[in-house]
Amino acid sequence: MKFNNKHLWAATLALAWAHGAHALSIRFDLPQAARHSTAIAQLEIEAAETITAPSGANCGTRYSARILDGIKGVATGSRIEFGFFTGHAVGAQYFVFLKGSAVLAQQNAHAPEARIPMTSPIPHSEDCRKLLPRLIETGEGMGTLEILPSRQSHAPNEPAVTLDAHLYPVPLKLPVAFWHEGFIFEGELLGTVEFSVENFSSYLRLLLGPNQQP
Repeated sequence: MKFNNKHLWAATLALAWAHGAHALSIRFDLPQAARHSTAIAQLEIEAAETITAPSGANCGTRYSARILDGIKGVATGSRIEFGFFTGHAVGAQYFVFLKGSAVLAQQNAHAPEARIPMTSPIPHSEDCRKLLPRLIETGEGMGTLEILPSRQSHAPNEPAVTLDAHLYPVPLKLPVAFWHEGFIFEGELLGTVEFSVENFSSYLRLLLGPNQQP
């Protein structure tokens, strides 16, 4: 693969995790998310169920999904439940970065002041905590990336992941993604970046290293 002004293969993502409790910025850091996630996978959603607490509180959505590619913490071919952000379509495919709900609750118990206002209250609500699935979406939902048809002329309709580089910082190095509709500013790509499903999966495995895969 060659680098030039029109076609650039690259990637990374961003999310800030504080020691002992997570703190979120408005950008998602893939290397850190890969290290701190309980499970990472490509999956297909098979069912969605709205969760309501006995008090009437809205606790989001519980999804049942089939694992198409288990990258960390889950096996390919298995089924899981996760949540809690609404709006994910049954039948759609996603790459997900998931955190154990028990771990999240424990973090909140030890350092509730570490949760900043941007963070959704649902996993921290006592009413909801007992109803949530074992695995929780991360990064205000930024850790759930939908797989959609490619917009590239050389690979029309091929399944792909497209990232907004303003939310997912993209360095100039790392030959795994196709850059388009963007420009370079102070050594960083701005605009949008597209990965084929295969390349995105390979990139995540590269971040994890050989000893952390399922």
